[in-house]
Amino acid sequence: MLAVRGLDAGYGKLAILHDVSLDVAAGEIVTVVGSNGAGKTTLLRALNGIIRPTAGTVTLDGIDIAGRATEKMAALGLMHVPENRLCFPSLSVRDNLNLGAWSRGGKGDLAAVLELFPRLEPRLGQAAGTLSGGEQQMVAIGRGLMASPKAIILDEPSIGLAPKVVAEIMRVLTELRSRGLAVLLVEQNVRASFGIADRAVVMQRGRVVLEGTPAELVELPEVRNAYLGGAAA
Repeated sequence: MLAVRGLDAGYGKLAILHDVSLDVAAGEIVTVVGSNGAGKTTLLRALNGIIRPTAGTVTLDGIDIAGRATEKMAALGLMHVPENRLCFPSLSVRDNLNLGAWSRGGKGDLAAVLELFPRLEPRLGQAAGTLSGGEQQMVAIGRGLMASPKAIILDEPSIGLAPKVVAEIMRVLTELRSRGLAVLLVEQNVRASFGIADRAVVMQRGRVVLEGTPAELVELPEVRNAYLGGAAA
């Protein structure tokens, strides 16, 4: 589904990513973990066309999408849910969600999104800026799903959220997997992401340094000590 090979990217002359390769299959969750500055967010920006890779390839269903504009990515089936729960605060929840359907000519599946996030239904007419942080994150994810993507990439969806809401977000991601989506999850809450991921990638200084199942990686002392406080997940 989503395949990255030998990806280099950065900002101007500042190189951040170095020879990054990874795969996310349909119906799979892959989580990318690493310390601040490891290159995780830059990776997502390069995948989504916000910045242009300087080397390597990115393919979605065999189609080369590296360097394409973000709106082209969306039309091809790749959606990006950025960090910080980006919503349009003065617009209603319904209008925020409908904005996600533009790449499909405005014909999104609102009912399917509300099935995933039932607490949004009674709030459809409410201004998004009046929602809780967790509800705003649901709107941000739901907006991405309105385009019926093949693959979705998420940047720190649990940041700043209560544990109960984090669990709800993770439940939705597992449901997306069961529906056949490829899910690439960048997450500093390693315990939560390891709890749902099929595979995990560890990045340091812009490179992939470890890859395996969460069960395999938690056996490594360097992973436990760096990301799990020395304890198994």
